Formats: sequence, structure tokens, C-alpha cells
Amino acid sequence: MLLYITADDVFPSDSPRKRGARPLHTIPETVAGLYDLGLRHHVRGAVMKLWKDGSLEAVPDWKLDRLAIRTAIFGRERLGLEPGHRVGVFGRLGSLWPVVDFAAMGFGLASVGLEHDLSDDELVSTLAAASTPVAFATDAASAERLLSLRSTGRLTGTTIVAAGIAAREGQMPLEMLVDQGGTLDTAERAQSFRAFSRQIGPEGEALWHVGPGERVVLTHRTAMAAIEAMLRARPVQEGDVAYLDGPRVTLQMRLAIAAFVGDGRTTVALGREERAAEDMKALCPHKVLASGPWLAAVCRDRGPRWPLGLDRPWARRRLLEGLGGRLRWVEVESPVDARTAGALAAAGVGLEVRDGSPRAPDSVN
Repeated sequence: MLLYITADDVFPSDSPRKRGARPLHTIPETVAGLYDLGLRHHVRGAVMKLWKDGSLEAVPDWKLDRLAIRTAIFGRERLGLEPGHRVGVFGRLGSLWPVVDFAAMGFGLASVGLEHDLSDDELVSTLAAASTPVAFATDAASAERLLSLRSTGRLTGTTIVAAGIAAREGQMPLEMLVDQGGTLDTAERAQSFRAFSRQIGPEGEALWHVGPGERVVLTHRTAMAAIEAMLRARPVQEGDVAYLDGPRVTLQMRLAIAAFVGDGRTTVALGREERAAEDMKALCPHKVLASGPWLAAVCRDRGPRWPLGLDRPWARRRLLEGLGGRLRWVEVESPVDARTAGALAAAGVGLEVRDGSPRAPDSVN
């Protein structure tokens, strides 16, 4: 059973209140509606956990909610964004991905996700094809690439938003957007944004996702079919933590973030590049989205040494402990060797191998 809060209890985002979980019998038709439900009730301790200066920072859901709303309001009132427009988000895994996705889709825009290792030609052609007035960079290296393309005249007509960049024509520091968005963030504007997000139609364009040699465009209906399958197949439990392996942000990862945020209970923990074993030990997650090589590397580092002993109970216990001790489910996007897969199954950990493309079953029980 999927735990959730009833949609009838609407509380101001800046006045968190606790309520018990109730069954969600009807899942929203749009990703915008799912985000709206997931972020407005505040029953979990944190919606995200981020690494900052070597320690974990817990982000309450009301804070993520306000940041997304301020981004949407600023985009509408200062950057001229209108429903039907598209905005880009480019770079490595970071908290800006769900912020831009929520802000864009909640205001009737499509969020164009660009994986961090796209070539310059793919970046330029995608942003041109999507006609994006604004593109957000999630990390310094990605911001530098966008600014370089702009300086050489290959990226025109797109305002670049990123942390730590200078304020000048065609580029805006993220800090300025958040600060000025805060001055615009009145209760009336926030409620207007929420009301608008609940009116988005399921046939509207929700998101693009572009990786090397791949371009996928999903409507809200198509995206929600895949998200609903995740929610039905893996019901949330109290206190769930989901770990996302960086740095690549795939389409499946974006849909999973929507599912985790939208279920109202799961805390999403974003991983650090090449520090997965440390992350797993610190977080002890219940769910993991990762690559196949990442899984094998973590098992080698924290579990029994390859290729010895995975068929023995004590070895499987060590493997599970190395993966955090509470793991119920792992989803990877590249093949896993048979011994690892067998050890996970014997330890009671569910494993799904995907190719990165969303799949929605014909019917969901």
C-alpha cells in the first residue's frame, strides 16, 4: 500500500504540521500534481540529504517547495517565461535538478534535462531545437561550458543561470535569482502557483531528456505512467532513504526523484562522485539507483573480496552490511555480474536492471 497524505488537508508551506499517513487511492495525472502533493504536507523529517563541507545537510520539504516556487515566480515575472516555454537544466547530479523540474512543470513549462557529458554540438543543437530562453547549470564545470559557448557566439538567446557567475547580460547568478525570488514570494503568489500546477493537463509536454545520442520527450501522462509503476511496485515505508549515485542524471533518475518526492515519505540522498562507499556507510539507504559498475565497486570495497565466498551466508551478510545494512531494492542501468546479482537475491535485496528508458506496464495492480 502506498502511504500518503490526503489532498484535502492544505497547509501553508512555511507552517509545517504533522499528520498521519493514509492510503493514496488515486495518483495524480501529472508530475506537477504529484510534486504539489508531495511537498505541501511536511510529515517527513527531510525531503533531501545533501553533502555540504563534508557533512550531511537535511533539507525539509517546505524549503525545497519554497525554492521551486521562488524560481518559478522569478522566471515568470523577471525572465518572461510563459506556459508552453521550455527551460534547460544541464550538468551533474545536484539539488538544482528537482528544483528546476518542479518549478518548470508546475508552471506549465517543459524541463529540458541535459546530461553533463553531452558534446558541445549536442548541447547547442538541443537548446536551439527546444528554444529555451533560460538554461540552469548545476555545477561549476557545466556553467563554464555554457558560458564558453555563449562567448564564442554558439549559444545566443539563452540566459544562463548558475551559482557563482557574474551578473551581466545573458547570465545571472543563481544567488541573485533566489534572493530576488524571495522578495516576490508572497503567500498570494505561492498559492497561485500551486493552484496553477493542479490545473496542468496530462497531455501537456512535461520534460525532455537528452543524453549522448539520446533524446526523449515525455508528456505528463507518459511520465506519470512510469512513475505510477514505480510507486505501485515499491510501496514506501516510514523513514525510507533513497540514494542516487552521481554524477550522471538519467531520465530514470529524474522520474524516480519525482516518485520519491511525490510519495510524501521518502528522503532523497544525492551521492558524491567516486565516494559511493563512504556515502553508503553514512546513509544506510533502503533504495539505490546506480550504475552496474558502481554496485560492483561498492561491494568490492565494503563487502567480501571478489570472487570468494558470495555463496556463503556470512559473505552475503557482509555484502549487505557494505551496502548500508537496510537495503531493500537496487536499480541499475547497466548489467550486473551473476555472482553479485545472486548474492543480492540471497540477501533479500530486490534488483532491477534497466536501460534508462521509462517503461509503463499495460496495467498496474
